[in-house]
Amino acid sequence: MAAETHFPERQRCKKCSKGLGAGGGPVFLGLFCSPRCAGLAELHTDAARAPRECRTERDGRWEFKRRYRSESEIPDRLRADPSTSWYWCTGHCGSLHIGHSRIDLTKEAFRMIQDPTDLADLLIKLRGKATRKQVAEVAGIRPIRLKELEEPGTAERVDLGALFKVLSAYRTRAGVALRNERRSATT
Repeated sequence: MAAETHFPERQRCKKCSKGLGAGGGPVFLGLFCSPRCAGLAELHTDAARAPRECRTERDGRWEFKRRYRSESEIPDRLRADPSTSWYWCTGHCGSLHIGHSRIDLTKEAFRMIQDPTDLADLLIKLRGKATRKQVAEVAGIRPIRLKELEEPGTAERVDLGALFKVLSAYRTRAGVALRNERRSATT
């Protein structure tokens, strides 16, 4: 099955075929022209009542997160930053939002990885504009191993040796956050 074409390549709503994003108009989930076509409820006008995925707290007040219609609208400095993630707001506005954004890596040098997609996102951002072939050559692995790391689900199992060679090539180290819980003598 081929990947779905999203805005800005897609010019028509997937459901009703109206123009998509014309004149700076909204785009929902990269495919639809209105919340109704996207199967979303009408948007909240008060940020305090919006779902958590669509709002952020600034100076003690709830405000809506910045809405992006496509990945290409996200500023380059954020897309290139390995500490930044973004996601589709499927529960409210149907836009892309910035998840974590820690621009100053000198202050924040640790990133939590909770699943294979987080790892893949980090590796792609660390690679920057280099090709997989270039990175694989420096790391001393086959390019297919890097592809398997950057595209979760393409391999039966992850080659941990390749992962650590790639991290070393990026001058990055893996870490683990341990919970500091006191255990009773009986457990």
